Amino acid sequence: MKGSIKYIMTVFFGVLATVILMGQASTDAEDMVIAEIKSMFVEEATLVPKVDQFIILMDQSGSMYLKDHGQEEAKARKAKRIVYALNERIPELGYTGAIQVFTPDKTIIGPREYDRSMFRETINNLPEEGRIFGNRTPLGDAILRLDRVVDLSEGETAVIIVSDGVGNMGKDALKAAEKMHEKYTGTSFYTISLADEEQGMTTLKGISSLSDGMYVDGRSLTGDQTAVDKFAGAVFYDVELQETEAVAMMEEAAAFETITLETVYFAFDSFDLKPEGKMALDRSIELLKNRPELTVVIQGYTDQIGTPQYNRKLSEWRADAVYSYFLSKGISAYRLHTIGYGETRLLTTDMSQEGRRLNRRAEIPLVCNEKVQLAYCIVWPGSPAS
Repeated sequence: MKGSIKYIMTVFFGVLATVILMGQASTDAEDMVIAEIKSMFVEEATLVPKVDQFIILMDQSGSMYLKDHGQEEAKARKAKRIVYALNERIPELGYTGAIQVFTPDKTIIGPREYDRSMFRETINNLPEEGRIFGNRTPLGDAILRLDRVVDLSEGETAVIIVSDGVGNMGKDALKAAEKMHEKYTGTSFYTISLADEEQGMTTLKGISSLSDGMYVDGRSLTGDQTAVDKFAGAVFYDVELQETEAVAMMEEAAAFETITLETVYFAFDSFDLKPEGKMALDRSIELLKNRPELTVVIQGYTDQIGTPQYNRKLSEWRADAVYSYFLSKGISAYRLHTIGYGETRLLTTDMSQEGRRLNRRAEIPLVCNEKVQLAYCIVWPGSPAS
């Protein structure tokens, strides 16, 4: 009897320890996600939720169990992998979340406070195979039933629709979304498209255009963490930047004397100086040689393509390229300082070819002189002022 009790107690405490460790692991994972996002920015960053609640509406009708464009993988399986990857990149910021599927119409988790590990388990249990014939698609009806899942009149709501856009029974999907958006103005629609027909794409694009939402081809999210991160940021959070003391000092210094040197532009995913960039820098070098009391802060930037973390490094490499060119032309190292802003300070949010070109740049907007007592701007180790 005593042996049995001892065995039961051993099992009990073993299970308890496992639960505690799993909870700690979940907390650590959350801390890592938020910390990783914050680390991508030069300034101090705070993550602020864009929405109060979200619903992921997943299409499980017959067409989703068909092969995607003749590939071996069914659309339902691809949708599951996309939603799983998205779940891994959502920071836990107190959202109320839910996952709703159709058909059959069913809430598989929520509404409840978003917990990544619990949503992960639910997503893992989503089916990858199902009935094809006779399993029709009431996409419009599913949209009209969303207010039965969560109270859409409360706060800001993101509705993420994962579907191929085929609606072959019930209410028209676009009209249903229009009705819901008119009724609940705080609701935005985001569509992850697995459409293989033009009509499905048109429907999903139309739904996402009703609000400040977004349409994205689901195939672009498959296996691409950069694209998943972009989508997660667009839906779930904003990044508020609080400038560090050093950056604030730089901007304050502009009140003394601001001499703007030439801006140079870079090719996509490159930090090589173009010939025209070197010509622009030569004009700046001539000024610096005539004004030996000046030191410069070289600032690198990127466009929006790529992860924030990679873009930050790329912007630093661009600033370093200008730094190295100045050195090669006889400007002393103690007069030069570099900083990379990545994609955090865009000149334009225009995603056209020209808009992106303008963001791929290195600027020298601030030149400091002896009137401005900035430690990193005037007193460098080995400089005459030190």
